[in-house]
Amino acid sequence: MLSHPLLVEAAETLFVPCAIRNNSDGDADAKVREHFREPAWNNPVVHFLAADETALAPKLTADWSVHGLATGMVMALTTGKQAVPDWLALLADEEVARRRGLERAVFSQA
Repeated sequence: MLSHPLLVEAAETLFVPCAIRNNSDGDADAKVREHFREPAWNNPVVHFLAADETALAPKLTADWSVHGLATGMVMALTTGKQAVPDWLALLADEEVARRRGLERAVFSQA
């Protein structure tokens, strides 16, 4: 998921990514985990927050797919009244369609 080039682009240009280690105690990372009530040794999570720490989208905790992150990003930007780039909206829409099941059609000219 985090290696998808469009998600990398979105994270780097539309958000302020911040990685907090979840496997250490007694340091700045532990204080941040406590602030957000995240346990040590927890699975990774993604918080979509405004500058005032208001949640812009539900915390991503288990859906580590392109769908999960792309739709969370779109929701966060929309809630924050930020423009959603067409390429990110299309990626999210494509992943929603994949989840629902795609059909294939082949056309040819005789």
